[in-house]
This record gives sequence, structure tokens and C-alpha cells, in this order.
Amino acid sequence: MDGGDLEIGEAALTIINGSEHVIRAERIARLTFDYVRELMERELQHLTRDVSIADLDVAPIVVDLKTQNDEAIARAGAEAVRRALIAAI
Repeated sequence: MDGGDLEIGEAALTIINGSEHVIRAERIARLTFDYVRELMERELQHLTRDVSIADLDVAPIVVDLKTQNDEAIARAGAEAVRRALIAAI
């Protein structure tokens, strides 16, 4: 694999106790996976084979929706996804 691609078929984002911030969820999810793509570019260059992961569980992250902006939350989420992907590959 020469500089592999990252394709995520389905993803689910759960915000617990964030009902008053539900309108932010889609933006946070999109930003999260934009950041995942950026973080994984370097990692994917080192793959020597194709990898397929059927399911990936990502550890929960704790954020404060009242004090953190969408970008900060998305970056924290992306880092959690990156760690889970690295562990899986």
C-alpha cells in the first residue's frame, strides 16, 4: 500500500447530557473526521498491506460543551479515533 487511503463507512457519535447542544453534533462529527483524516495521513504511509477493520470501538472522551468550542471537541475526538485505529492496525 503506497500512502493508503482512509475510508470510514459508518460512524456514530453519541453526546451524553448534551441535549441543549444537539445542533452542534453534526458539525462536531464532520470536523472530527476531517481531523482524523489529517492525523492518519502520516500513519497510513507506513502501511505495508491493505487493512480492513469491520468494527472499531473508540474510548469515550470527556468534554465540556459549555466551555469548549466545536473545534476543540472535534480534535479531542479525532485523537481518540486515531489511537483506536493505530491499536487496530
